[in-house]
Formats: sequence, C-alpha cells, structure tokens
Amino acid sequence: MKHLKKAVCLLLAALTLLACFGCSGKTEPDGPDIDLAAMQKAMLDVDTTLPEMVVKSSADADAKDNFFFLSSMDYGKVDEYFYAYADAGTAEEIAVVKLKNKSDAAAMMDSLHDHVKSRQGTFEEYDPEQVPLTEAAVVTREGRYVVLIVSKKNGLVQNTFQSFFKED
Repeated sequence: MKHLKKAVCLLLAALTLLACFGCSGKTEPDGPDIDLAAMQKAMLDVDTTLPEMVVKSSADADAKDNFFFLSSMDYGKVDEYFYAYADAGTAEEIAVVKLKNKSDAAAMMDSLHDHVKSRQGTFEEYDPEQVPLTEAAVVTREGRYVVLIVSKKNGLVQNTFQSFFKED
C-alpha cells in the first residue's frame, strides 16, 4: 500500500508538470502581432520630406501582382505587407513585410537588397541625383517583420518602425 501511494503521488506530479508544459506553448514564437496600417501611417507621417507616396498593400485586390514589384520572394510566405513609393518616380520607398514565419526573414532581406540594387541601376541611367538615397537604403528586421527604408530621414523612419516592438 505504501508503494502504491508513492506511485500515485509521482503520477500526479508528472501529470501536473505535463499540464504546465502544455499551457506554456501559447506564446508567440515569431513575435508580436503589429497593426501594419498603424505602422504604415506612423512611418510615412514621421518623414515630412517624403514626396506624394503611392501605397500598395496586401489588402489590395491585386496584392500578389503588386508585391512582385518589391520582391521576388514567394508570395505564399507573406502574411501581410505595405509598399509605399514616390508618385513622382524619385527614389523614396518604405515597405514593411510581415512574414508567416520569421525563418524566412533573411531571404526576404536578401530580396529587398536585390530590389535596391536594381533601383540603383535604374537611377544611375535616368536620374543620378537619386543614387545617394538608394545607397543609404536601410533593410532590417524585427522578428518576422522586414523593413525597407529609402528616404532622406532613414534613421527617423527606422526608429519609428522599431518603436512598435518596444515593450512598455
């Protein structure tokens, strides 16, 4: 009887531990869920030097086709995005891509670097004054969010992006 009580107690302790581990899986392994519309507004509003910007996003009916102008990454890996570019054809661009899995962030960053290089080549041909903006482009990430910033106030826009990930 004494061994049976010990066995029951050990079994209950093991079940309690399993229950605790089962509940702990409810965290977000890929980071917080950010409101991309609020982020877009904040990032575009903070840089007052930006020209009139055209905004494309995953909410558009032709979102997949529009994404192709920004990146060659498989659109199936994208959860949500916005892409703002200068209406006048100048170099300014701001984009944030929320990926379904943060393990794809490095590939997304590579794709955005390729996009910037392509834009640099275009500007070298038809508007060399825009090249310094593209050379100073910022491509960075926070978890599964990858950002491209081409503006005169890259640092300010980047700080605004990063502020969405700071804990209060």
